[in-house]
Amino acid sequence: MRLELWTEGKEASLGEILDARERRGKIQRELMKEKPASLVSFTLNIPGPVKTFPFVVWLFDVGNKLIQQAVKEEEGEIIYSLENRENTGCESFYSLTLSPEKIKRSLATAEDKHPLGRLFDFDVLDSTGRKVSRQELGFSERKCLLCGEPAFYCSRSRRHSAQEVFHREIQMMENFYIERMASHIGLLMQKSLLYEVNATLKPGLVDRAHNGAHQDMSLITFADSAYALTPYFIQCAREGLNFSGEKEELPGLFEKLRVLGIEGEKNMREATGGVNTHKGMVFSGGIFCCCAGYGAGSLMADFRDNDFLKIFGEVCRSLTSNLMADYKGLEERGPRTHGEKLYAEYQVEGIRGEAWRGFPHVLERGVFYFEKLLEEGYSLNDAGLLTLLQYISSVEDTNMIIRSDYHTVLKIQKELEQFLKTSGPEEQLEIIPALDTYFVKRNISPGGSADMLALTYFLHFLKNIQCPFETFDIERGECVETFR
Repeated sequence: MRLELWTEGKEASLGEILDARERRGKIQRELMKEKPASLVSFTLNIPGPVKTFPFVVWLFDVGNKLIQQAVKEEEGEIIYSLENRENTGCESFYSLTLSPEKIKRSLATAEDKHPLGRLFDFDVLDSTGRKVSRQELGFSERKCLLCGEPAFYCSRSRRHSAQEVFHREIQMMENFYIERMASHIGLLMQKSLLYEVNATLKPGLVDRAHNGAHQDMSLITFADSAYALTPYFIQCAREGLNFSGEKEELPGLFEKLRVLGIEGEKNMREATGGVNTHKGMVFSGGIFCCCAGYGAGSLMADFRDNDFLKIFGEVCRSLTSNLMADYKGLEERGPRTHGEKLYAEYQVEGIRGEAWRGFPHVLERGVFYFEKLLEEGYSLNDAGLLTLLQYISSVEDTNMIIRSDYHTVLKIQKELEQFLKTSGPEEQLEIIPALDTYFVKRNISPGGSADMLALTYFLHFLKNIQCPFETFDIERGECVETFR
């Protein structure tokens, strides 16, 4: 991660910090005039003069969601809420219908069990303004982050410098952020593979209706493959998140992905009994997970931003800038793979060229068309099918060529492209069964286009499903992964 971007902030003077503390007390007294059953006052334990920086803002949001989750699970209501994000720190207030003991018990559990709970300070006041202590509910004193002794004694004796504590807190935030975000990205790629294979009816491809032009694959094979590849996708995202170099150094990161991909493909084949279900997605999906991780680690964490896809493409191009070197020296050594043979004979660049250009079919056209269809009311299934037709008509799909021949695929693409230009979505959906029959009869499978569809689903999910950093099971006292 680019930690310097996450930890930069303006210093607050001691006078400003003391004034902020006074204002907090005044706000608490004003809110208590309404006699709520309880009042939660939330701040963060951030040592030193810099109280607000990007990591703090992110952590503050996590803490607020924990409070809201606790209130919901305890079947309470938020009467009134207020938050301030100042240079002196972030703070929020919640007037609740819950008893102070009940909400304090939930939040104290979160303080003890959540990986970042030690950085949260959840004060709970009863209807008289008295602060409910942890100890009266049976919780122990909070421990020092560095030595494990009671935090109160370490703070009073100044056993550790503010800088030491600060560095420890940043390390905790970084580790938690990376692991949760990497898991989130990897699980979204898994979700995308499952949505792609379940989209029905896909011409020549495995789906819920049939196995298409494939004799050795089924819906179950693809599901097994998606689950087997999930740790690989998580690791690719983790590599992107951990990367702290300049963009010029991204090609070196790509070489790491290639090494990971070899192991990922091995795991895939073990899960499928040797069947090559997702070899293309080992390549493309690994790149997309890495780029998403890189973006999240470089303060591009809000994937809903309008510039997200543009930045994503730029990162992808930088990552794969040396990729076309794979084709150098073909004349001397001769082609070794199907892709190299097609390049040598027809200059078909296939997925290498697509990646080297930053996946323009997906990032510049496909995902926009897909989301336009969703806005028009089409389901994720049908929007996926219609987008798939666009990919089949335009992508250099080496899988189609290998299972047919170059000139036949060009003819199919030309005719399909013309049909798509002169027809509407409903007509296009109606033509799919006939196209499927044609593909199955001739053993044609647009596997490369299916990969583009999976990447489209991934970008859609990435933009619309936020990482659930706050997800915390109060009864179990631990963070839990969610599958959405």
